[in-house]
Amino acid sequence: MCKDVFFKTLARKCMIFCLLCVTALFQVQCSGGKNIAEPFNRESKLSERHAFFDDSWLETVRGNMPLVISAPHGGTISPETIEDRDCGTKVMDNNTAELAFEIKNALEQLDKRPHLIVARLARTKVDFNRNMEQATCGNQQMEYTWHQYHKYIEESIDAAIKEFGYAMYIDLHGQSHAVKRLELGYLLRAPALQENFKSTGNDSEIGTSTSLQNLLENNQRLILKELLTGENAFGTLMEKSGYPAVPSLDDPFPKGGEPYFNGGYNTRRYTSSDYPKVFGMQIEANFTDVRDSEENRIKFANAFTRSVLDYLNFIESNWEY
Repeated sequence: MCKDVFFKTLARKCMIFCLLCVTALFQVQCSGGKNIAEPFNRESKLSERHAFFDDSWLETVRGNMPLVISAPHGGTISPETIEDRDCGTKVMDNNTAELAFEIKNALEQLDKRPHLIVARLARTKVDFNRNMEQATCGNQQMEYTWHQYHKYIEESIDAAIKEFGYAMYIDLHGQSHAVKRLELGYLLRAPALQENFKSTGNDSEIGTSTSLQNLLENNQRLILKELLTGENAFGTLMEKSGYPAVPSLDDPFPKGGEPYFNGGYNTRRYTSSDYPKVFGMQIEANFTDVRDSEENRIKFANAFTRSVLDYLNFIESNWEY
């Protein structure tokens, strides 16, 4: 009898083993003959890309106010182990990283602190103000770093919205045009700025094309013309603080032939309808009297602080968030 039990048990085990083998064979066939080691290979490639990320390449500050500032083009770190980009513009915006931190220092004197996302890695390696394909020029080693930069921006925006209900986003750049002034990019070209300034009402069609579209969408008391060239426009407030700006009340649009940056990838992305509680602009700061020395950066930061706080007070008194 013991032998019968033994053989029956052995037979059941053999049957189970055969079923497992058949199941495994079926799964391999259904997978289209894929190598089962493929997930491990993908993870290895991902880890390899991570190896090219260094914490020193990106510097962030957690804020306590609804202001998010990114500075993508002021980095100076240029590792030889990373190939230079072979596409797009590679010019550095000198001292914009330093300017961003002077703005933080000035606001902290008033117990305010902006969210900062500052690139320390050189633009020759990756351009954080372009979509990933253009930013990396196909260099997969830089994809993770690009994603991290934008992850930090999104986390800062989320934190500001969670605490205050909205976020003002500024992408900080530098330019060296002949006219020494701040160029405020609201995603409108000079003809559209001129048309808006000369209008007598609220041009809602133009408004939907700007980096202020979400601000206009959330209230009925603000009009685009006031936000761009009115007494409480950010450019006008900076102008009153001693820093000429376009657009503003006294300089509402670039004149014929004058170069002007109206905003790039970051501004379009983070003020789009995908981020309905965000509005803002790109700031192209002139070099002379703004970025050229520590003394001038501090003076500018103090003027910026007064202007941006007045601007936010004006916005908060009108935006029904």
